[in-house]
Amino acid sequence: MPRMRAPNGAMISRVNRRTVLAAAGAALAMPAISRVSRANEQIVLGSYGGTIEEFMREEAIPPFEKETGISVVYVVGTALGNYSKILATRSNPEMDIYWANDMSHLSGKVQGLYDTLDPALIPNLAKVYPTALDADGIGVASNMAATGLEYNSARLREAGLEPPTSWLDLWDPKYHGRVAMCSIGILQTQDFLAMMTRILGGSEQDIGPAIAKIKELRDSGNIVNFANSPAEMDNVMVQEQAWIGVNSTTRTLALQDRGFPVEYVQPSEGGPMHTILLDVVKGAANPTGAHKFINHMLGEEVQSGIARALAYAPVNPGASIPENYRQVMPSDEAGLATFISLDRVTMNQNLDRWIETWNREIES
Repeated sequence: MPRMRAPNGAMISRVNRRTVLAAAGAALAMPAISRVSRANEQIVLGSYGGTIEEFMREEAIPPFEKETGISVVYVVGTALGNYSKILATRSNPEMDIYWANDMSHLSGKVQGLYDTLDPALIPNLAKVYPTALDADGIGVASNMAATGLEYNSARLREAGLEPPTSWLDLWDPKYHGRVAMCSIGILQTQDFLAMMTRILGGSEQDIGPAIAKIKELRDSGNIVNFANSPAEMDNVMVQEQAWIGVNSTTRTLALQDRGFPVEYVQPSEGGPMHTILLDVVKGAANPTGAHKFINHMLGEEVQSGIARALAYAPVNPGASIPENYRQVMPSDEAGLATFISLDRVTMNQNLDRWIETWNREIES
């Protein structure tokens, strides 16, 4: 069965007051989950739908419930939707654990929504890569993915073209009319913009040089499509409208699983890393149970399962990685060193302006 990975590639906009208020209204309309009598025997997890939900319900949660006697209530939502609910109910939290993305984790820290983790309750914290640890001990990355270049190996081979190795290869005339990427509302393109800014000697504070360079790419005729969603980007590659594009490891491996001749390459300049993180909600009814669940999620068995089923890289070096994923999924510190950690704080602060500038200068 084809696997569509979530939340990677979901539309991400700045977590600001306007978007939070809109989502919070919907969150408050949802039926409340009672805190009565669940301090010891139940935890509430705010997480994602799709194949993540499928994996969690079938493989990750049952062993935890059997081992601890703690039942898990699984609340499905987007990263922003669940974040907004936590914010709206902060005086009487309904969730114990929240599976965040980079942006909602950082915003929640600023708002004081999450607790500092107790390492004594999470022995597996000592096993994870240092990259997975939050500098302030608030939350921990559970899994990682990267943004890089995806290409149709069969088409390039037939055309006698060498596969790309650098971000700058997108500007090569040999790829005229064969390049695609998503619109700026999608995480992969936001990361691409940040990477190009760095390559050109700038930083996330000033995207001007990168915008000018990407405008040259558009005007060159190399770009055939700005996809409106990750699913549309998949179709562009599957239908061979484009032979090369900006995409994530998880999306590329999903197409490989479906039998399409696509490959992923980590550009020589590096690929931006993005993470999903587990946070304990401040004021949670069962913080001890939440800590136990995080320890379970960082264990080798669950980490190996997520790598196999969802194509997210594990943070526990003892986890196993499918053989066909090893070329694109880091399995040691040396592999992690090829990932680029972007300034997500600055990106979150400026993303509304980034999107406005991109839409005016690139896709107008």
